[in-house]
Order: sequence, then C-alpha cells, then structure tokens
Amino acid sequence: MSNGTFVVALAVGAALLAVWTHARFPGLAPERLGKTMLHTAGALLVLQLLPVALDSGLNVYVAVLGIAVPALTYAFLAMLWMLKLAQTVLGLQR
Repeated sequence: MSNGTFVVALAVGAALLAVWTHARFPGLAPERLGKTMLHTAGALLVLQLLPVALDSGLNVYVAVLGIAVPALTYAFLAMLWMLKLAQTVLGLQR
C-alpha cells in the first residue's frame, strides 16, 4: 500500500468513526454557537500540532493510532457539529 492510499484510508476511517459517534451519541453535540466554535477551534489546533506529535520519535503505530486517528476523528466530528448547527440556524433540519 502506498503512502497516499494509506492517508486516504486513514481519513475515510476517521470520518466514518466521526459519523458513527455523531449518530450513536447525539447528545454530545453542543447546543450553542460558542461551544461549537470552541470545539472547531480546538480541532484545528490539534490538527496543527499533529505533525509535531508524529515527528516526536514515537513508535509509528502509537503515533498513527494514538494521535492521528483521534485528532482526525475529532476534527470530522467538530465539522459535523458545525454543519448541524448551520442547518438548525437556517431552518433546514428535519
């Protein structure tokens, strides 16, 4: 498996984990705009720190499964929460 294929598979897996988490635990989603923005900013910060954490010399499996997957899942989950809030504000929620 090439590096590009692995990265795509990792991102798709993290997105699927985020969708499952959102569907399984709908009460985790913040109700207010401020909290949603805070989660989105936190997810972006974690993603900005991801290259530093991956280059720290940890075992590759620990770095990918312990740092990269949770960071990407949190970022996708924050994106889902932002989309849900936008639908609510625009009156598009079913």
